[in-house]
Amino acid sequence: MPEIKAISKNSVHQICSGQVILDLTTAVKELVENSLDALAKSVEVKLKEYGLDQVEVIDNGLGVEEDNFEALTLKHHTSKLRDFGDLVSVQTFGFRGEALSSLCALCNVTVHTRHKSSSIGYKLEFDHDGLIKEKTKIARQIGTTVLLTNLFKTLPVRQKEFKRNIKKEYTKLLNIMSAYCLISTQARISCSNQTSKGQRVTVLSTQANCGLEQNIISLFTSKQQKDLIPFKQLPPNEQVSHPKKIIVTFNG
Repeated sequence: MPEIKAISKNSVHQICSGQVILDLTTAVKELVENSLDALAKSVEVKLKEYGLDQVEVIDNGLGVEEDNFEALTLKHHTSKLRDFGDLVSVQTFGFRGEALSSLCALCNVTVHTRHKSSSIGYKLEFDHDGLIKEKTKIARQIGTTVLLTNLFKTLPVRQKEFKRNIKKEYTKLLNIMSAYCLISTQARISCSNQTSKGQRVTVLSTQANCGLEQNIISLFTSKQQKDLIPFKQLPPNEQVSHPKKIIVTFNG
């Protein structure tokens, strides 16, 4: 029997990162959630070749402060909590501090950001360990752009499967993006794709500060409006004895 030895840190990082970022959908979902957690009112997802060549997520959120650049892509570094007990009060999508670190281990990651308190922005290029290898001052609006290229480049078998099933991956991504478009009534969310042979095409889009009904119409056209049934949840009172009881009101 071969001698039992510890796996190298780099190998452990790659293996664990592949368990956090499972596919294209997971990669984009994590970035979109980061944007929404940063109070973005606009989130754009731009793909090239269905995400095979490039994934770009652009937001107008709070941006990242310069003091946090070094920790931005380090494993289990987060601003959402400090200890296990904080999980009770977490109100954000993300809190583990694993997504950006895992993405760095699996592909090329570049971040453009400008914090609301800063007059300039920065372009940050990271290595596969999540360390900054180049930092450049740039002009940009407040917010953050994360650029991913060559997804799963460090996991050849995973990347081969990713390329082989890219259309299925893309369809699955659109399904989850539709869900975020529906629930995000305070932010405009859009998703577009550009192939090597054509122009960029917007495939999903909603408007900011719209209700759920308007988001449904934006995604599924106004033909679906006649089939919608409005309902509201009422607080407990003499008529509503159970706090989770839902009163459904039919039109007509």
